[in-house]
Amino acid sequence: MAQVSMLISVLFASIVKTNGQANCSLNNPCGPHGYCRDKTGAIICECKFWWDGTLCDHQTNSGIQVIVLGCLLGALMILFYGLQIGNMIRRRRKQPKKAEKKEIPYNTKLVDLAIHNAKRSVRLSSFIIAICMMIVAAVGLVSKWTIIQPIHDEIVKKYLNNQSIYFIPNNFCDVTTYQNFNVITFPVSCFVILLFIIRSQRVSCLRDKLRGYGTPPVPIDFLSHIDRKFAAVVFAVCADELISILQEAFNGGGAKGNGVIVSYLLRLLQVIVMGFRYYPMLAAVYINSIFTLACGTIYAWLDYSMTIVNQGMCQPDFYPTYEDSLDNSTTISENLNYFGTGPSLIAIQLCTDIPRYLCLAYINVKLPMLLIKRISRRFRKNIPFEERMMKKLTREQRDFFRISNPTSVEMLYVQNLFRSIADQRPPSRSLWARLIPKKIYEWRDDFQFSARVLCVYSSIFLLLYFVAIQACVRVIPQLQFVQKLIQSILDAISIIAIASPSGDTEEAQVDTSTKIVDSLTSNFPVPELTRPYIVAVFMTLIIITTQLLVMLANIRRNLFQSFRGDDSEIPRRQRSRYISYAAGNIHFAGYFIGYLIWGFILAAVFSALICIAVDAFITFGSVRLVEKILKIIIPSLLFILFKQYLNKLLAQYVFLQHQGDVLALNNRRILMIFIYFNFFLDAFLGFISSIMRLVKSVVGGIIYMCRLDYSPLGRKLETMDGGFSAYCGFIHTECAHRHPVMLVFVSHLYTQIKLKQWEVKKRQFNDLSKDEKSPTKSNRSSRYVRKWKLLVFLVRNPTIVFFRKAFLNQLHIDEIHALNDVDSNDKKNMQQRLSIYARRMSAARGSIVSETSLNRVQNCRL
Repeated sequence: MAQVSMLISVLFASIVKTNGQANCSLNNPCGPHGYCRDKTGAIICECKFWWDGTLCDHQTNSGIQVIVLGCLLGALMILFYGLQIGNMIRRRRKQPKKAEKKEIPYNTKLVDLAIHNAKRSVRLSSFIIAICMMIVAAVGLVSKWTIIQPIHDEIVKKYLNNQSIYFIPNNFCDVTTYQNFNVITFPVSCFVILLFIIRSQRVSCLRDKLRGYGTPPVPIDFLSHIDRKFAAVVFAVCADELISILQEAFNGGGAKGNGVIVSYLLRLLQVIVMGFRYYPMLAAVYINSIFTLACGTIYAWLDYSMTIVNQGMCQPDFYPTYEDSLDNSTTISENLNYFGTGPSLIAIQLCTDIPRYLCLAYINVKLPMLLIKRISRRFRKNIPFEERMMKKLTREQRDFFRISNPTSVEMLYVQNLFRSIADQRPPSRSLWARLIPKKIYEWRDDFQFSARVLCVYSSIFLLLYFVAIQACVRVIPQLQFVQKLIQSILDAISIIAIASPSGDTEEAQVDTSTKIVDSLTSNFPVPELTRPYIVAVFMTLIIITTQLLVMLANIRRNLFQSFRGDDSEIPRRQRSRYISYAAGNIHFAGYFIGYLIWGFILAAVFSALICIAVDAFITFGSVRLVEKILKIIIPSLLFILFKQYLNKLLAQYVFLQHQGDVLALNNRRILMIFIYFNFFLDAFLGFISSIMRLVKSVVGGIIYMCRLDYSPLGRKLETMDGGFSAYCGFIHTECAHRHPVMLVFVSHLYTQIKLKQWEVKKRQFNDLSKDEKSPTKSNRSSRYVRKWKLLVFLVRNPTIVFFRKAFLNQLHIDEIHALNDVDSNDKKNMQQRLSIYARRMSAARGSIVSETSLNRVQNCRL
């Protein structure tokens, strides 16, 4: 404490001493390459970078060497890339001319693209839904403006009169809301769910009880393609409530007096209540009956009306109640000081609500449209027999029939498998396939993302929109205070670094005090933060959005790889990790959102630091702290780059044959000599490279934080990454349940069975089956034909015997696991499978598989 007080006294004495003497602001002889400093009545120049001299007018030897090294590096890079371009031009000239491809008969004009192709892709019902959605959203926004306007006027009046700034909610809020819990919509949603439970039929569990009725309905099938758009819109609306829950968790709302565990359970309860709020809407669309759609429509309109009233009258975003003003009394004052007392805050709030109200309007328009469509089908006359039978099927069964359609996504995938060349695949006829260049993303008609992927991405993009708006509106008015705080912290750090113990003599203390006075000009002057902060936010949005779109394309690529058994990116599926895959599949969506939030925060901080440093250079011309850092980094980087390009140039044109086209050594003697001397030289570069590796790992981890398909731990340790494990579980689960070949095969079998059943019912209905002998004879002959075909098929494909139901029923559970194991490289497993096959075949003497077939199996790789 005594030393700190002495430094402060010396500091003020030095400031008083320098007043009235030589001043750098009046006479600055140091020029653009130096800092002017006043020291004991004299002017001293502190040179920048590699400048030297009394007036910083000539460069040091280090500066000349850095310039020479930079010039050599530039010449080496020009030589290297010039040779690369020359080789590329020469190879193209030597290649034979390719035959011109036939142009696809597409409409090439932009007018034709906008009219004809869009006309084919847009239906009349979609156009009607879009118009009604805009009208309903506009009505909701205008209603909210009308409700918020009196609250805004009350707040402004209290602000102008220097009174406590808060508003008193209407008595309606006390009746309908209890601690953020709506006492009207929640009981109604529970009642609607109870009605759906009574109307839903059980499929497997206790089917004989209560005539099969009474089971919780499925809100959405995440593995299917049913009602993907509607589900994605509903999950996008949930992003707004998720933001409010996260804000309460970060602000410590409800933690006072409750404890950590109770507060955490309250957050979980809020999430469950949010799920109950949207459960009836999703279940109504999934069941798709007149009763459920009618209940869902009534509930959706009630929820929409309550949302407008509750958010406008009870919980506006920027206007605090009395309880809120106790914790954040200055926030509303800072907002009014920055944005003014006009309607700016109301306009910002309504602009934030536009995506939310568009989604709510889509829900409230789509449900009545589905209800009208269902009623029109119900009372339609002259319905074909097949369509009447289709109505008796469940939603999943109708989905199986759709897969057998030649134009379905799964069937198109199977058809493309028989095309040997990828170019033979027919181009997509979608409008998006014409608008998006193939180099960026190739739109394919034989693939669709599941409902879960669309739900996650819709929630994430709306979450990013809300976070960006809140980050700009709530933080920008406080940036001036943040700027002063950061500047004081940096100045304190500079003073502490300079005031480190350097001796107890009076001269040392005077010298230290002089350095402290110089440091008050700040080693890092902080510029005005508004401009770099806004640029940092938009830079973060661009980074996160790009990463999300790249991951979306990677999800499709990884699914295609899993469909064909390629494990180059996703580890091969193993039986011992099935439980881990199932758990990871459950965590996928939650981990994705959590990683995204932290990725946004880290990327925003990293971008803000870069933008502040660049803005400081633009504003002040030079920053001493950044200059010192660059003075250390630049020589090392130049030397590393020079060595790397030199190695590349020697490797391609000296040490490899055919200029690197063949991995075969050339000039072996010179290579060995070069490696001998380079062996010890790279030890110094390795030390610098290790530091760069650490820096790259940190930067890469920040940028790729939201990417679950990428593990920063590397291929050897990627299974230790929880996010990547969840992604692998999601991919393997999707592959196991949504494999197109499997779905087409199952759909074909199921469709044929149902068609035969319907044919029998149709004959009974039309009294066409009068002769009972002919169908018996035809059935008997067809049964013999099927058995003969089965015999021929099993003789030609004896390994299919492993997977026949009659064969598997004779095996032990361990033997079934051995046959089911996909690892074909395990020799022990192969021997076990062969022994099982030989033992069972020898026991079944009447088997259709001969000894010749057995020998054929033993010689092949399983």
